[in-house]
Amino acid sequence: MRPSRAVARLARPGARRQCGVTLVELMIALVLALLLSGAAAMIAVNSKGVFSANASVASLQDNARFAIDSLSRDLRMAGFDACVGNSVRPVSKLNPAGYQYDYTSGLLGFHAVGPSWAPPLDGSLTGLAQAPLEGTDVLTVRTETGGAHALIAAMGASNASLTVSAASGLATGDVVMAANCSGSVAFQITADPSLGTVRHAAGAGSPGNASDDLGTSFSTDASLYRLVTRTYYVAPSLLQPGTTSLWTYSVPNYTGAAQPQEIVEGVQNMLFLFGEDTDGDGVPNRYVTADLVGTWANVIDVRVELLMETVQDRMATMPQPYTFNGATVTPNDLRVRTVMNSTISLRNRIN
Repeated sequence: MRPSRAVARLARPGARRQCGVTLVELMIALVLALLLSGAAAMIAVNSKGVFSANASVASLQDNARFAIDSLSRDLRMAGFDACVGNSVRPVSKLNPAGYQYDYTSGLLGFHAVGPSWAPPLDGSLTGLAQAPLEGTDVLTVRTETGGAHALIAAMGASNASLTVSAASGLATGDVVMAANCSGSVAFQITADPSLGTVRHAAGAGSPGNASDDLGTSFSTDASLYRLVTRTYYVAPSLLQPGTTSLWTYSVPNYTGAAQPQEIVEGVQNMLFLFGEDTDGDGVPNRYVTADLVGTWANVIDVRVELLMETVQDRMATMPQPYTFNGATVTPNDLRVRTVMNSTISLRNRIN
């Protein structure tokens, strides 16, 4: 039986044989695979780093906008006095209770001078558990919160109760201001107003009223407004240890006991320049730090400068110099920083 042609070819001397992969070829293939895998891994790591850096910077910008918006909202309403105007100062019937309840002054600033402030900070601020950080400015705004609650009946006498809607949401202990376009009076509610009757008896309390006589019999052209003293300052962060944040301290705190609240992360420093109108023409004649303000009632706008930083380190490849308050600094970390500026007009100071 004759062998097949294929078998015959294999049996012939010098016939071409099938060969496997040599060791050299295998090593070359492995090296190429490792190079490709390394390149892919490097691209993935770099992409993740870029994404993380972009997200951190975006968060920084969002935090800066929120901080400016919060400051702007309160500054525009600083020294709220309904439609009375800046020429007539509010009257307080509250017992003398110190800094947090002095509603006759709608705006105060404190400029950092070394380890202290000028003017000096009140003890109610320096004694906070999260107290203002040395070297950073502090701002206090006194304003209304929660909107107007219109009187629905005229007072029978200047020491009589005031009548508002039973759905006003006002509560015993609230510090309020009764105001129309002729005048305003601050006092504390001393009895449950849930049925619409707002009483203001004299007596001790926190702070309590020195007198039940408001000095004015308000009619239905007046409204009641909750008052608050809100202080903005920079302090170490509890949410992101090792960084600093913008904090507020509000008295009274209508949602619970007064305590500091961390509202914006990544605020490293804060500076305020106050636009003072010294000739009454409605235009600032100069911008000065808080220690150089001549008359606080003449301040009609405020320039805010915030130094923001990313809460994560190693967001840059090398230290990024920044300029704040006229000084250029090169930090010893790799955080990204930016300086935000805004000039905010005090609506209640412009007649």
